[in-house]
Amino acid sequence: MRPLLGIVSCFWLLLVIPPAVWAEPTKTFQTKYATIHYAEEKDIDDFIWRLGGQKREFVSAPEMASYRIDRLVDRVQAILDMWPRNFRITVYLHRGALTAQKVAYYEKETKIIHVAVDYMSDGVLAHEIAHADIEQYFPTPPPSKMQEILAQYVDQHLWNDY
Repeated sequence: MRPLLGIVSCFWLLLVIPPAVWAEPTKTFQTKYATIHYAEEKDIDDFIWRLGGQKREFVSAPEMASYRIDRLVDRVQAILDMWPRNFRITVYLHRGALTAQKVAYYEKETKIIHVAVDYMSDGVLAHEIAHADIEQYFPTPPPSKMQEILAQYVDQHLWNDY
């Protein structure tokens, strides 16, 4: 009976640990506002493509990647009219869904944004950047429901004036 129990335990472990955590990001990329952690060049290539709509290899255009990320941060801060001092974000790129319900989330305890590259968009990332911006702007951040309303506002109005 014990060997069967071990197999069942392993099966449940596979269901509990999301696939996105299996490939650990080992590479980093720095921009003015962000440190991006990723496992493979394809991850950063797809991430940048989903932010700007153009397929390019990161290796050949790192300045374009930096511009797209930092422009998104600037846009979020302009919409919220919140400009925290020394604003920095850390982003971890993952393959596959993060959980059954989330394609991205902001961990306020660690101040890290986790993103599923396969499902993200500029709106999704802007939403999570808004959470980071709000947390870093206020000495005592507002309640989570209010933060969610502001983050949804950013997502809805991201490119309205363009």
